[in-house]
Amino acid sequence: MSSEVSIAKALSGSECLEACLAKLREILSKDVRFHPHMAYTGFRANIEFRFYPELSFIPPNERDVMVEGGGVGNLETEPTVVKRMEIPLAPPNQVREDAGMPTPVLVTDNEGKSVEKWVTRGARPSQFKTPKNKMSGGGQ
Repeated sequence: MSSEVSIAKALSGSECLEACLAKLREILSKDVRFHPHMAYTGFRANIEFRFYPELSFIPPNERDVMVEGGGVGNLETEPTVVKRMEIPLAPPNQVREDAGMPTPVLVTDNEGKSVEKWVTRGARPSQFKTPKNKMSGGGQ
């Protein structure tokens, strides 16, 4: 009989980015302006991004990102959507699960051999692949 144990590996930079994008997608997809039946000839978006890694020698990332699409002509002077979100500090595997990403587990097979695998948990199917730097045997 095989067994499975979660591994508490630190989040990679790409996993942190994906968790941020998943949260942004989750919040904005609830706004009717982003539903599929809406259509715009152009838009402008200003995203204030603040990233503060925990217990890291890496400095925080604070930047404003301007996105423009389509024909940007006479746009409203005031934004029509203003959303603030914060991703609270959570264990790495909880962050992965909340964003629909695979989590690392140590699987012991019938012969007693342990192998690291990445499994997707939760209700929504994963659209993400296992990070390349997280393959079996790759350390963090």
